[in-house]
Amino acid sequence: MPALTCPPRLGLTGGIGSGKSTVAEIWRRAGHRVIDLDAHSRRVLDVPGDGVEEAVARFGEEFRNPEGTIDRAALALLVFADATARAALERIVLARVDVAVAREEEAAAQAGERVIIHDSPLLLEQEQESGYRSVIAVLARREDRITRVIRDRGKDRAYVESIMAVQVTDLERIRRADRLVLNTGDRETLTARALRALEAVLADLEDSALR
Repeated sequence: MPALTCPPRLGLTGGIGSGKSTVAEIWRRAGHRVIDLDAHSRRVLDVPGDGVEEAVARFGEEFRNPEGTIDRAALALLVFADATARAALERIVLARVDVAVAREEEAAAQAGERVIIHDSPLLLEQEQESGYRSVIAVLARREDRITRVIRDRGKDRAYVESIMAVQVTDLERIRRADRLVLNTGDRETLTARALRALEAVLADLEDSALR
């Protein structure tokens, strides 16, 4: 039996507090397959298993919770201040994420999905653009992003700014993304913009297939 062809991959990205996850949910509700890479990443450290054990071996027993998972808040303070530690954690997590994503993509191919969308917060930071037919970035005002994370996640300003400092700038996102979704209005406006951007990308894919 011939191997199934993977549908075209689209990449969705955006900085902390930009509204990227909201756009992903809008597209998901519109019937598109959206794979949440961040959710797969969290499971590596939030579920006891070999990912947790490798992280403890690399960073120390003090980062293990009593439940046998990783204290991600404590580890975040380390990795956002130490590029070497951050790279080590990414290696531990991404190897396992790749396996989980491959399973979801196989299911998408079997279901005959039109496209697969990767909701990937670190897509540009990890220079993964070449793996996607199109990259869509969500942009929002810096202060709006900070306010949103403080309000919705209970974090302080210093935490948000520390993450922003290690993410690419919005100017980089504008330069490197194929399309942008501006999150500068209410939910209804964002929904319309998100759907319009995706429809434009799908139309581009269809045009390319006809050439």
